Amino acid sequence: MEDLPSERVAAALRARIVDGELGPGDRLPSARAVAAEHGIALSTAARALRLLRDGGWVTTVPRVGSVVVERADAAPTRRRPVGAPTREDAVAVAIELADADGLATLSMRRVAAGVGLPTMSLYRLVRGKEDLVVAMVDAVFAAAALPPGSGTWRVRLEALARRQWRLHRRHPWLARALSLSRPQASPALLRLAEAELAALEEVVADPVTSFDLHLVLTSFVRGMAVDLAAEVDAEADTGIDADTWVDHDPALREALRRHAGPALRRVGDYPYDLQRIFDTGLTALLDGFGTLAR
Repeated sequence: MEDLPSERVAAALRARIVDGELGPGDRLPSARAVAAEHGIALSTAARALRLLRDGGWVTTVPRVGSVVVERADAAPTRRRPVGAPTREDAVAVAIELADADGLATLSMRRVAAGVGLPTMSLYRLVRGKEDLVVAMVDAVFAAAALPPGSGTWRVRLEALARRQWRLHRRHPWLARALSLSRPQASPALLRLAEAELAALEEVVADPVTSFDLHLVLTSFVRGMAVDLAAEVDAEADTGIDADTWVDHDPALREALRRHAGPALRRVGDYPYDLQRIFDTGLTALLDGFGTLAR
């Protein structure tokens, strides 16, 4: 059967990696550039880049694009720990895989290969994928020290929120692994909640209200992180970033022309920047908390 155009283009790009023309850390051409070079549709070029990502040759870096990973063809060997694998080894490999390819592609089989065990033997270290994901969440939060518990309530809450945001930017899968209504049994998450609640006790006396505010703050950070993860996926699939999406969607441009009111038109060419939006939202949120301060 003849290869599809996306497969042929992916093979050509893969050859450039194998030959050393593109090395670890190098950025691949954008989907638009690939489409122009090979004379294919943008969607076909995006599928070719996705094939490379699914094959472990590249990873997607937010606001950068597709980047060659180190020794992608030998990734399982590189990940394997020395000596008998431990639970910590399995968790570290799982985090590495999720960082590279997302949580949806994470499997017990891939983690087992990464630590050099048969798949069934991995169950001696973790009870299953759910147990593994909880351990991954705990390890990510535990590895980043809590900011000092000194200063005003606002200084402490802002430092805690920005700590979480940095973790989400480093691990885009994290937001989708967390649950507010069914929280995971993670000691690191409990320590984070304790630190936030201790600061919020200086804002309101009622423990229920302070816990409500803790969930509001956590929901804001996690919601922004979900947008970040979705944008990473969308940019990898389409080769178009959010800042220029309107330029490539004629239906949206037409809808804006026909239905946008004067306030929306005054926005003009909106510079989409998640970091700026996060900063603006966090300031407004903490300002609101300040109106409740005792």
